[in-house]
Amino acid sequence: MGDRWAAVRAWVIGHPSEFRLGLRILIAGMAAFFVTDVVLGLPQSYWAVLTAVIVMQASLGGALKASIDRIVGTIAGALWGVIIALAVPHPHGSSWLLATALTLALAPLALLVAFKPAYRIAPATAIIVLLGSGAQEAGPILPALHRVMEIGVGSLVGLAVALLVLPARAHRLLADEAAAVLGILAEQIEQLPARLAGTAEAAVWQQIGDRRRKAQDKAEALAEEAKRERRNRLTDTPDPEPLARTLRRLGVDLAQIGRVSGEAWDAILVERLAEPLSTVVEVTASFLRACGTALHSRTAPPPIEPVSAAMDRLSAIVAGLRQDGTTRPLSGPTVERLFGLGFALDQMRRDAEDLSERIAELAPPVEAPESADA
Repeated sequence: MGDRWAAVRAWVIGHPSEFRLGLRILIAGMAAFFVTDVVLGLPQSYWAVLTAVIVMQASLGGALKASIDRIVGTIAGALWGVIIALAVPHPHGSSWLLATALTLALAPLALLVAFKPAYRIAPATAIIVLLGSGAQEAGPILPALHRVMEIGVGSLVGLAVALLVLPARAHRLLADEAAAVLGILAEQIEQLPARLAGTAEAAVWQQIGDRRRKAQDKAEALAEEAKRERRNRLTDTPDPEPLARTLRRLGVDLAQIGRVSGEAWDAILVERLAEPLSTVVEVTASFLRACGTALHSRTAPPPIEPVSAAMDRLSAIVAGLRQDGTTRPLSGPTVERLFGLGFALDQMRRDAEDLSERIAELAPPVEAPESADA
């Protein structure tokens, strides 16, 4: 029993962001219900509760975008629904007139959603304005106003909770996700020696690559949210785009390495490159993981010199293979893969240097020690 509780406790401690988000969703939903049902007395408070829950995102930037999109979509749908309802009267029981009004209402809003999926609430609002029971009894204007108020209150409550209750800034989440991407990159490059020797399973590289792409997509989304926070003066952190761009380039480097190592190499190449390549893989993987730790803790990046030295040594050995004639009896595709690997690793070294600079920008400045004369 003690081990089970320890495992549960470790699991809870290991997912702090998920529990914070769950708490914010709970508070937002209950606050929206209180405001709309108890304070304002709106007829359908569940719209506000649903909206508050939907707009609550993992980061403040995400919640801001979701709130704005939902409010704008609701106003557009309600306004267009009222215009169509007044232009095409459809008394109860007039199915053809109702179908005409519904077609006119949905056609432009459906096209809007096709180009701007974030405004998906617009056609739903127009449908409620036209088909809702309140619209049949009291006309379209009052139900439209209620819907705008309910969803507006839900959006504003959700945004307020995101801002005030355990707020999560996107740049902090981006740093954590970038650390995860770097860990996957390190895991993937560690597969390289076995791939060249023909002892690795192709499916393993593909699985790691799929995980990397998913993590990179999430990092890209968080970078967009972090930029939105900067535009709205919700944070003063550096522009996240350079970090996201460097992660993309590192992913491209690994994809290129995967292409040139997709087939087992000639045994003599594997033998001559085994030791220097193992060193490159070891120091590069260690550097990437250390960069992830630095991002997570907002500290200075690890030194890049071991990576540069290992890659310089590998490049010198590859050049030596050409000079001593080792590559002459090899097939053209084999030689192309050899120099393709060298190019990809050299590009990865440059991107690793860029990564080091990006991490240095995100780390807080180190204060110079006071002089003894001060």
